[in-house]
Amino acid sequence: MLKALLAAALALIAVPAEARTITGTAKAVDSTIIEIGDQRIMLFGVDSVMRKQNCALDGKMWACWQAAVHELQSLLDRGPAVCETVGDPDVYGRVLARCTVDGQSLNEQFVRSGFAVARPSETKDYLPAEAEAKEKKAGLWQGQFMPPSAFRRAAGIFVDRP
Repeated sequence: MLKALLAAALALIAVPAEARTITGTAKAVDSTIIEIGDQRIMLFGVDSVMRKQNCALDGKMWACWQAAVHELQSLLDRGPAVCETVGDPDVYGRVLARCTVDGQSLNEQFVRSGFAVARPSETKDYLPAEAEAKEKKAGLWQGQFMPPSAFRRAAGIFVDRP
């Protein structure tokens, strides 16, 4: 009997979380985090510069984090966001999600704008958009920046995804 209960409990734990849809007007609260209502959502498959990270543009320091957040908000201003969650919330209650705005992938558009980079450890879907942004020298690619993951390692910031 105990073995059957343990097997059932393990089966429940092993079941992947169901995707759920979160829809509404969204606000950019960080370079890869949006908020719909009281739900914080991290954009799946993308990464962007950190708040304390600086970039160089024409040899001068550039507050690229602010520019990335502004670009993300500009994309969100096109209409309500529809986000499909991927996995469970992290310890801060944030979920990973693929989002669309006005029928287009927010995640892909953010990478295509050059203010985010693809996170191939999660999905390779956004690598073509990154290559396009890099070729066009869009967003962050117009100057110099440290990849966000390298910046976090160098700064001793270890932010794992849920």
